[in-house]
Amino acid sequence: MFPNSLDSNMEMAENLTFESLSQSSAQAGGCPPVVPSSDIRWFVMRVTYSRELKARILLQEAGVECFIPMVCEREPDEKRYVPAVHNLIFVHSSRDFLDNYKRKVEEGCSLRYMMDRSTGLPMVVRDREMEDFIRVTAEMEDSVLYLDNPLATVEKGTPVEIVNGPLNGVRGKLLRIRRDRKVVLQLAGLVAVAVDGIPLEWCRVV
Repeated sequence: MFPNSLDSNMEMAENLTFESLSQSSAQAGGCPPVVPSSDIRWFVMRVTYSRELKARILLQEAGVECFIPMVCEREPDEKRYVPAVHNLIFVHSSRDFLDNYKRKVEEGCSLRYMMDRSTGLPMVVRDREMEDFIRVTAEMEDSVLYLDNPLATVEKGTPVEIVNGPLNGVRGKLLRIRRDRKVVLQLAGLVAVAVDGIPLEWCRVV
């Protein structure tokens, strides 16, 4: 099972130190940037009462790129996508913009930074890590497994880069999951996926 709330991971994750990001070239849905690109970061944010999908709609309407890890729930007659971790959203913007935006939408959808206790600053995720994670979950939807203990990937595993196939260039960690070695990607110690079907010869230690 994948986690259905942040409560079990919040306190551990707040102890991690995450580096600031460089400029990302991606823009949400072709929207123009809402802030100078030099200020843009991938911020880790929390939404109350499982309103992460509502928050995504509001942010996209404001021209802000954001990302929610989603999983597919299959039923006999349909399949639907639901958040892999409730109350979690990654937002690509500047802190100045988000500080102002949060006040405007406070009543409709409460957004909170997840703080890094060691620095006292909001958590961020590196551009490269976010881009790889989005790419993997989009291209390998049927071959990813959300892990119960995403924090474990921070310390464990061998750093590798995939050098062949559709995920060429993606970086993660090689871990033994369910008696098999898989490439694992994680974000801020809060969500992690193991990718199935990657031959070991396609992995280069970095």
